[in-house]
Amino acid sequence: MRKGFLILWMALLPVFSWAAPGEKVCVVTDRNSYIAGDLVWFSLYCVDQNGNLSPDSATAYLELVSREGTAVTAKAGLMDGRGAGTFRLPLGVPTGNYRLVAYTAVGCAENPLPGSCVLSVYNTTSTARSSGVEITESPFGVPVVSDQTVGPVSLSLNSLVRAGSTVQLMLQSLEEEDLDLSVSVYHADALEQVQNLNLVSFLQQEPSSPAPGREEEYDGEIIRAVLSGDYSTGATPQVYLSSAGAPSNVYIGQPDRNGEVRFYTGNIYGDRELVCEVLGGGEKSRVDIQSPFVHPSAGELPDLQMGKDLRNTLVARKEALRSDAFARQDTLARFLPKREDLLLSGNSYKRYHLDDYTRFPTVREVLVEIIPTLRVGRSHGQLALIMNQTDGSNTQYHHQDNILTMMDGVVINDINLLLDFDAMLLEDIDLYSQPIVVGMTSFNGAVNFITKKNYVTALHFPETVRVVSYQGVSYPVAYTGSAPALKDGERDLRQVLYWHPSLQIEGGQRQYIQLKAPSYAGQFRVVVQGRSASGTPVCVVYSFEVQ
Repeated sequence: MRKGFLILWMALLPVFSWAAPGEKVCVVTDRNSYIAGDLVWFSLYCVDQNGNLSPDSATAYLELVSREGTAVTAKAGLMDGRGAGTFRLPLGVPTGNYRLVAYTAVGCAENPLPGSCVLSVYNTTSTARSSGVEITESPFGVPVVSDQTVGPVSLSLNSLVRAGSTVQLMLQSLEEEDLDLSVSVYHADALEQVQNLNLVSFLQQEPSSPAPGREEEYDGEIIRAVLSGDYSTGATPQVYLSSAGAPSNVYIGQPDRNGEVRFYTGNIYGDRELVCEVLGGGEKSRVDIQSPFVHPSAGELPDLQMGKDLRNTLVARKEALRSDAFARQDTLARFLPKREDLLLSGNSYKRYHLDDYTRFPTVREVLVEIIPTLRVGRSHGQLALIMNQTDGSNTQYHHQDNILTMMDGVVINDINLLLDFDAMLLEDIDLYSQPIVVGMTSFNGAVNFITKKNYVTALHFPETVRVVSYQGVSYPVAYTGSAPALKDGERDLRQVLYWHPSLQIEGGQRQYIQLKAPSYAGQFRVVVQGRSASGTPVCVVYSFEVQ
C-alpha cells in the first residue's frame, strides 16, 4: 500500500509543480509625467494565474527602468493582492521616458513583465538625457484625451471650476457590487505625452501559466544574505538581523552549506539601518545582504519629444515642487492600513520611564535601583542579563537567563556594550517577562533599552557586526485633497489635487470627495482605474477646467 501511494505521489509531482502559484502585478500612478525631485504615488494590483487578486505574496518590488538600466527602486507591502506607496525621483535622474515595472518574488522571472506603465521624467536642473529624447520645433499643447467610462461606475463633477474654490466629486457604483478604485485628480499640461490606462487590458488578459521565480513571500520580504569568514568548523553560527528604531524587527537565521542565510521578515517599513551580527562564526565573519531586484529590460519605449515652448511649463512645475511637494507626505497624507509585525506587539510588557525616577549614570545602577527583577549575572561564563520571575503567590523566584536584549530594537549580544553606555541617554526600558520565540530560537524574556535619540547606531560594535543601509517597504498612503495652509502672498500651486490608491465603494453606493482647486488656471484630469468585486475592470477619464 505504501509503495503504491509513493508511486502515485511521484506521478502527481509534475501536476503540482505546474499548478504552483503564479502572480502578475499591474502598477497605476497618480499621473504620467514628472520632474526630477517629484514624489510618485502608486497603486498595485497583484493577480494570480486565474486573474483573481492574489492573497499570497506580501511584498512587491518596483523598478523605474530606462534604456540604460534601472534608475529607481522601491518596495511595497501587499494585502490580499493590493498595495500602495510612494517613491521620490532623484534630483539627478536624466530626462527621458522610463518604464515602471512591478513584480513579486514568484513572478519576477517573467519577461517582459506585464502591467507596467511609461512615465515621462524631466530634469529642470541638468542637461543629462537618457537615449530616446528628441528635440523638436513642433509646438506642444495639452494633449487631448477623450472622456470615457468603462465598467459599472459613474462620475459627476462640474466642467468649470473657479480657482481656489471647493468642489465636490461624486463616484457611484452602478451595480450591487463593491468597487476597489485608484483615483487621481491632477493638472494635465504639455509635459504629458503618454496616457497610461493599462489596468483594463491587464485585467482582461487571459489566464496564463505561472512564471518561474524565487520562493514565495507569504508574510513579508525574505531577506537573503551571504555569510563569509571562518565558520566552516565547529557549531553552525547564528546570524542576527535587527532594525534600529523598531523593537519587533528582529530575525535570526543560520547559513546553509553555501553560506546563504534567509531572514523571513514580516516586512520592514521605511528606509532604515539594519544591524547584522554573526555569533559563533569567528572574528572575520561578515554578512552581505543581497539585492532582491531583478533589473528587467525597459523593452520598447517611445521617444520623449522636447521643444523650447515647454520652458514655461517646466518652470511652473519646478515652482510647484519647491513650494509644497517635499512636505506633502508628512503633513497632508493619510496613512492606510499595513501588514504589522507581531513579534512583540502582542505581548504584555512593563515600561520604566526613567525620568520618573532618580537618574543614575550607569546602566548597572539603573538595574539595581529601579528594576530589581533584572540584574547583571553570568551565563555559561559570560556576562548576561538575568530576569527574576515569581510564581502567582510571589513567594518563589525563578532566575531566567537567555534574555533577548535590545537597544532601540537592535539586538545586543555583548552585554559590555550595554554596561558601558551612558545611562543618562536612556529614556525608557521595556521589560517582557514571558517567553519570546524568534524563528527557531526561543528566549525566556526580552528587554528593550530605548534611547532618547536612537543612539544605538553610535555604539562601537565588534568586527562581526555590520550596520547597513536598507530600503524598506514604502508606507501605504493616500492624499485626500487637504490643501496646505498659505501665508499672505502665497499661492496654492499643487499639481496633484487628490490621490487615493484603494478607494472602496460599496455596491450601489456613492462616494463624495471634496476637492480644493489651486490658485492657478489650467486643464485638470480625473482618472479612475480599478475593479469590481467580481473582477470587472473599471476606468473613468474626465477632464475639467480651473478658471
